Amino acid sequence: MEIAQLKYMLTLAKHLNFSRAANEVCVTPSSLSQQIKKLENELGVVLVERTTRSVHLTSAGVEFIESAEKIVAQISEINAIMQKYIAGESGKIFVGNCPFFEAYGMSTLIASFQKKYPDISLHFCEAGCLELYSLLCNDKIDVAFLPAFGAFKPEDEPSVEAYPLVDDELVIIVNSAHPLASRQIINLGEVSQEKFISFAKSYDVHQDTVEVCRLSGFIPQFSYETQYPDVVVRMVAEGMGIAMLSSRVLMRIFLKNIAVIRFKPTQLRTLTVAFLKKPNLLPAILNFKNFFIACTKGNRLYNPFNAGLARK
Repeated sequence: MEIAQLKYMLTLAKHLNFSRAANEVCVTPSSLSQQIKKLENELGVVLVERTTRSVHLTSAGVEFIESAEKIVAQISEINAIMQKYIAGESGKIFVGNCPFFEAYGMSTLIASFQKKYPDISLHFCEAGCLELYSLLCNDKIDVAFLPAFGAFKPEDEPSVEAYPLVDDELVIIVNSAHPLASRQIINLGEVSQEKFISFAKSYDVHQDTVEVCRLSGFIPQFSYETQYPDVVVRMVAEGMGIAMLSSRVLMRIFLKNIAVIRFKPTQLRTLTVAFLKKPNLLPAILNFKNFFIACTKGNRLYNPFNAGLARK
């Protein structure tokens, strides 16, 4: 039994006339009759009663039509689903995102992507940079949002292509009563004797803090580590230490009794969206990549300090 035979039979049932049915399916009446007869022989049952003046469905033909309509509808649905898949309008994407993902404005873009592609299912996994690299390189996720792509890239990783999305800058925050609170910018070495409130070691900001302090000639002294940025800020506000934070994250959780200080050497970071290099990305993933690149082109030059990041 062939799909074409099902369609022939459905068309004949609609017209109950071989000439009109044949015209609709673009075959001759004799060819249509032969195909129906072939189908009947294969099934071992008469589907159509033919006379010189009329064509009627048998009871078997009526049941056949009911089933054929469902099958053809399902086939049409499958074809539509596959066309959407080929066009990248459906499928699943496993996304690895860094903590504080929303601070970079990505949540809004994710919502816009979902609105544009409602049949693409996004599955999120939050982790630090190093773990995200591992997940991406081992095909556990399809895409990773990384705030420090180059700094923590494993040497033995498979080829990864990364696209810059949003620029960021690390800053120092201190209690508003701190001796450095009135300064707009400092040399990082000036805080070499301070106690640092930091994120946990698995977070890229912690590693960034260690590295930039090392380049300035000292090893930071950590008095407290946490995974929550609001905890870091509150402890600094209470005068329990200083901290190094992303300026973008700080804009989302800024509290009173905090002074923001830029430092030299400037530590810039760029949120990137990364994919494994493959000959052919799945259509949905390709649409995901193109969507984010197109939406964020203008944001790379964005400096949080130009948008009113101020002291409180």
